[in-house]
Amino acid sequence: MLGDALLEDTVSGTDLIEAVYAAAERVPESPAITAPGRFSPWNHAPGRLRRSDRLRPGRTITYRELVKGIDATARHLQDDGFGAGERMLFSVRPSPAAFILALGAVRAGGSVVFIDPGIGPSLFHDRARLAAPRWAAAESLLYGVSTKSPLRPLARRRGLLLPDYGAMDVRHYYSGPWLPGVPRGATPVKRLASTALLRDRVAPSTGASSSQEAVIIFTSGTTGAPKGVVHTRGSLGAGFEQLNQRCTFGEGDRIHSEQLMMGLPALIAGAHWTMPGYGFSAHIDPLRLARELGPVAGKEDSYDGATHLFLVPSQLAPILDAVEDGSVRLPGTLRTVMLGAAPVLAPFLKRATALLPGVEFKLIYGMTELLPIAVADGREKLAFASGAEAEFTSPDGSGEGDFLGEPLPAVGIRVGEDHELYARGANMCHGYLGEEAMIEHATGDLVRLDHGAGGPGTGPARLVMIGRKKDMIIRGKTNIYPALYEPLIASVPGVQQAVMVGVPDGIGDEAVWLAVVPAQGLSETLGRQLKAKLTKVLPAMIDESALPNHIEILDAIPHSGRHKKPDREALRCEFARMSADKAGAR
Repeated sequence: MLGDALLEDTVSGTDLIEAVYAAAERVPESPAITAPGRFSPWNHAPGRLRRSDRLRPGRTITYRELVKGIDATARHLQDDGFGAGERMLFSVRPSPAAFILALGAVRAGGSVVFIDPGIGPSLFHDRARLAAPRWAAAESLLYGVSTKSPLRPLARRRGLLLPDYGAMDVRHYYSGPWLPGVPRGATPVKRLASTALLRDRVAPSTGASSSQEAVIIFTSGTTGAPKGVVHTRGSLGAGFEQLNQRCTFGEGDRIHSEQLMMGLPALIAGAHWTMPGYGFSAHIDPLRLARELGPVAGKEDSYDGATHLFLVPSQLAPILDAVEDGSVRLPGTLRTVMLGAAPVLAPFLKRATALLPGVEFKLIYGMTELLPIAVADGREKLAFASGAEAEFTSPDGSGEGDFLGEPLPAVGIRVGEDHELYARGANMCHGYLGEEAMIEHATGDLVRLDHGAGGPGTGPARLVMIGRKKDMIIRGKTNIYPALYEPLIASVPGVQQAVMVGVPDGIGDEAVWLAVVPAQGLSETLGRQLKAKLTKVLPAMIDESALPNHIEILDAIPHSGRHKKPDREALRCEFARMSADKAGAR
């Protein structure tokens, strides 16, 4: 297995809590976290901020205040009976107080359980039943809109069907002001972090180690048994340390993100984590976020522009549009944009590097069970995509597949006979809730090892994705991997997005359907022209065995999940219906 020689020696002793406290020892008075701010005036529609609008920063806490708050929270939680082996259901939006509460719970010896309340009451209760938390922390607004209170119609009008938080048989903590629906006897979160009564008391002692359960995160999906991914203090610390090897956070840097998985490595490095603002649903508006990146000069807080930014590709797209039309100007301090959670296609990356020439792009590959596995540099990916640095190329000379990069030092990998990637390392989760400890993780991703233009022995083995096991299309005797061909089709002038899916044809085979979104908007004439163009050019671009049976021009690709990945199942269902209609019309 690649990387095995490094596994035993690399980051095995890293501990999440100890790493944060070590940073506080180095830079106690430096800014640690800044709460989400707001623009003044703040009541514009999303994306409609004016250049004259000024950001009013949220409150900033130092590293010294951070660890004091964590210690106080841990002590108060222990006094309440929370400790080793306890689990806290956690539904508090990003803020310094929320982060202190989460780390305080881990410092006290317990763990936090993240379950998205927006998944619906049935799935929520299935996951909560599996995790069996005896404690819960939630926004007071969430209590109010999920129970029978005057606030509940507010959620219903927005299409939200939420579980009744207040009815759960747990010890409750609430964040924010008291609102109708907050259970009787619930404790305000802000009281937990108070140090007023703890001046003469020592920091909590838990006897915990890097093997302590710290976080449970449920994987996405709407069918089958819920899977709760259990990470320890050690696996999280190791993952954050590995991420920092390629994304290079440092003291004095400013990282802007709402993601806990980005904020924690920033804090471990001694950097400043600033959080973007959000609305009622905690949705991040990309254009607002872009305007938050500049330097801030407030009455109480002043700090330089952001140096690092994490986005998913769907968030970067409107920012690039705004940069191109001149409505947004990113600060000169910005030197690194990290992209993750969804594929980053080479044409999109090429456009991003052209519009932001002074910015490095880091493309993070991993999953909930093991993050990160690899971090590719944007220039590496473009060199591979051009074919100049690729061992395996497509008929048109471009690199074949989606370049992921060299596995990180602490990650060991092996590739199965069917090309499935298996990975393990110090940053791998302990396992799934209620199951045996994980030995290695079967990623479900199909990969190839590419050594560059010189072939094996001339360069390191880099991971290249050729498909997803569940997305593979079987037509006749041929296995077709959509990820090999979708980027090529998307590079055709006039094409904005391309997705291939297989639809069963009734005899056990699959027909290949290609869904295409035009770059200039959909019209009947344009659709016919683009379809004719693709029919003509595709035979010279992709393998004959992968040519689509059907091409459909759509105004948009259906998406699923908060990262807006293509909803292939929805496409399959729609195309299956169209196929049946055509068959019935014959």
